[in-house]
Amino acid sequence: MGAAHDASASIRCGDDLRGRVPGDYLCLADPVCQGPVHGTFPAEYVSRRAAFVAGHYAHGVETVRARLDAEYAALRALPGHGRILLWFEHDLWDQAVLIRLLSLLADWPNLAGRLFLMPADGVRPFARLPQEELEALEPRPLPWSAVEAGAEAWRAFAAEDPTALDSLSRRVLPLPHLARAMRRHLQDLPWVTDGLGLTERRVMQALAGGADGEAALLRALEAGDPVFPLTDLILHDVVKRLSTGTRRLIARDAPHAPTPRGAAILAGQARYVPGPRFQAGVVVGPGGGWWWNPRAAGVTNLPPGRGAMGLLG
Repeated sequence: MGAAHDASASIRCGDDLRGRVPGDYLCLADPVCQGPVHGTFPAEYVSRRAAFVAGHYAHGVETVRARLDAEYAALRALPGHGRILLWFEHDLWDQAVLIRLLSLLADWPNLAGRLFLMPADGVRPFARLPQEELEALEPRPLPWSAVEAGAEAWRAFAAEDPTALDSLSRRVLPLPHLARAMRRHLQDLPWVTDGLGLTERRVMQALAGGADGEAALLRALEAGDPVFPLTDLILHDVVKRLSTGTRRLIARDAPHAPTPRGAAILAGQARYVPGPRFQAGVVVGPGGGWWWNPRAAGVTNLPPGRGAMGLLG
């Protein structure tokens, strides 16, 4: 191998490990756990993702498009590296970006034998590890079957019909944290019990419990949901969704306590009908027909409200 092929690359879904991990640092921070993932890659897909991110997280669309274009274009340099380290944790944000990445790498079979998954312990983010512990992590070779499994998961994740992803999330997969993360993703579909997705319900419950201020709300949500700890921007988006319109579920202004209608939904006395939005490939809301059934998934600590049989379409 030449010197170029001896080089390492580290791929991470954010900048929190830049300067702390070996090799060329490639950031792929497309937040695919939120919003639509449709469109032919790269042009149509990047354009749609940029429009969503800009519209929901108060960024300029051209700035977002340029960033996404640059991040995806940087992946083209990977064949010049002899060792590619994938730094992805157990949570939904990381696992969703991981399968987006693997769906692209699956088209480059010459990378077989050069991909390594860094071991996440399922609890602590890599960025919180002391430097000596971070450097002591042993890269684990990623078999090509795991790359193909990631590509399969992405196709199911991006599909308009979530039943394939539901089936995949019940299997033993070669990616250790993927099934649990995909299950958590599906739980943000409207539930047959009360019409709320899991993130929406947890935000409302935390507010009803007296969480005062953004920092306290984020702490309460992280403590109860290790698979999908919200960022501040995702929290802002959920709060805006729940506090908008004449039938809002929480107050428009901070501290965003539940409205009487929101309290009735939490108590099982009413049902939420969500507005239209994309949940990856699935349309949620009046134009969509997919609902999450917690009973079919074996969830026992259910919110009050109506029940049903099966994941409905």
